[in-house]
Amino acid sequence: MLMLSKLFKQNLPQITPTSLLKSNINVIHILTPLSSQQKGPVTEADILGKLREKFPQAKIISVEDTSGGCGAMFNISVETNEFKGLSIMKQHRMIYDTLKEEIQHLHGLHLETKASNNRN
Repeated sequence: MLMLSKLFKQNLPQITPTSLLKSNINVIHILTPLSSQQKGPVTEADILGKLREKFPQAKIISVEDTSGGCGAMFNISVETNEFKGLSIMKQHRMIYDTLKEEIQHLHGLHLETKASNNRN
């Protein structure tokens, strides 16, 4: 605090929890651990459910937790006709957009996508 006073060549008021309550300062962000902001680790079922909802006609949707069950890393494969004519980048963007919330809590993701052909 003293260094800031010297830097700005003025006396800064002493800030205490009580003075914050009496001031017009709004608390914008309270730091909380990441684990308390979510219900638990991301599961294969969470990801599979979202992908099945987004791609109901998919020929293949495969989700594997490669982190030993802690929900930090996943291998995901999706094959669907909805990817026909799209670049790999656009296919992956569709997956990322679908799993936006889950991806925030992951450390790694291996993603394979493929457009289905109409042959059986």
